[in-house]
Amino acid sequence: MFEAKVRGTVPIEDSSRELEVKTGQVVKVTEIDDSGWAYCKSGSEEGWVPCSCIEPLGYKKTPAPSKTVLRPRRVAPKPKAANAGSNTKEVFPFGTKFNPNTGEKIPRFDPDTGRKNW
Repeated sequence: MFEAKVRGTVPIEDSSRELEVKTGQVVKVTEIDDSGWAYCKSGSEEGWVPCSCIEPLGYKKTPAPSKTVLRPRRVAPKPKAANAGSNTKEVFPFGTKFNPNTGEKIPRFDPDTGRKNW
């Protein structure tokens, strides 16, 4: 059970069940139904009020998050040492062809020189 302030009103359709409230009025909420209605008391009167019309007292709206998103600073990776060890791989230009059976690089024929170009 908590107190709530009426923040808006809607037309009453069933006066035998609904509580007539005015904007700014403080009511005591005793039950909240899953259908979106709250059973409220105001003085000697009681009835159902739409949950969209009331706001709990002491309710503080959380501020909207700032539009600037802070991201962690990115650091470029350190360059790898140029060792002639087993970790280095030969980089081939785009379009280099390889023999599918052996994995060897297939040389291109250079028509200007008449030689195979590795």
